Amino acid sequence: MQANKPKGILYSALSLLLIAGIIACLVAFVNSFTAPIIAGHGEEALRHNIETLFEGNSGYEDITSQAGSTEGVSAVYRVKSATGGEDSYCVHSVAGGYGGDVEMLVGFNCDGEIVGVSVLAADGETPGVGQKIKEQYFLDGFTGLMYNAEGSAVDGISGATVSSGAALKAVNSACMAINALFNPDTGDMSSEEVAE
Repeated sequence: MQANKPKGILYSALSLLLIAGIIACLVAFVNSFTAPIIAGHGEEALRHNIETLFEGNSGYEDITSQAGSTEGVSAVYRVKSATGGEDSYCVHSVAGGYGGDVEMLVGFNCDGEIVGVSVLAADGETPGVGQKIKEQYFLDGFTGLMYNAEGSAVDGISGATVSSGAALKAVNSACMAINALFNPDTGDMSSEEVAE
């Protein structure tokens, strides 16, 4: 009986290894089909949100490399004017919220004024409290602020200090990215925050 134990353990280990390999191959196979679909949905959501912030635009291009590297900023886009006027800018920024990342899209006109803010993701925030950062009355508080304003306060949401703080941080990161784009020689704007 003792002689069969090593064979049984070896057989079990090889069986588990084979099963794990088959499952890994199946996951990779399914991912090869679903990854482009998921990426397409993400691109469609981005396009829709940019169109909401900038009605009548004629498209956008990723200019993240021109804006330098700013903590919390995923991407910077130049939004092309459909009328031939000055282009606008849109920044995708992220900050840690109460239950995960808060992702925001912040729109700026050619002068650096915030024209609109959209929440892309805040699913981990508390329903009924932290989710209020998605409500228009809160987002409208950012509209009209300049990217380089000092001490322009946006009221937080009572009971949702972490969530509203994450939204403020994401907007500030977007402002720093626009500052780096507009003023590449000035460097960091950390002391000049839009919202405190």
